[in-house]
Amino acid sequence: MKNELKGIGKGLLIGLILAVGVSVFAAWSEPTSAPTAGNADAPINVSNSTQTKGGNLVVNNNNQGVNGLIVPFGNVLIGISTYPSNLKLNVGSGIGATQYCDNTGANCFKSADLCRLVSTLCP
Repeated sequence: MKNELKGIGKGLLIGLILAVGVSVFAAWSEPTSAPTAGNADAPINVSNSTQTKGGNLVVNNNNQGVNGLIVPFGNVLIGISTYPSNLKLNVGSGIGATQYCDNTGANCFKSADLCRLVSTLCP
């Protein structure tokens, strides 16, 4: 009798394990399309191909780098999609800064200083 109960218990345990396993596999469904269509968006990666991103791109958010964005080659376009050949930076609308400096970061001045020197620049 004791051996029969052990056998019944083993059978019930195996049946329970099989039932749970089958229900787990039944709940899983294959993706409806090949990667990455219909799934997660493709990441921005290190390839040389042009890549676009629909949402915002935030860089250096954890303040781990000294520079937030480095563009060693090419042009930077902000708010505009074309550039004159003689500009490396083209901004499609007004820009603002607390001060303006030369290319070494020295000889800085504020816009108010420039307005005092050239009165026709500022109203």
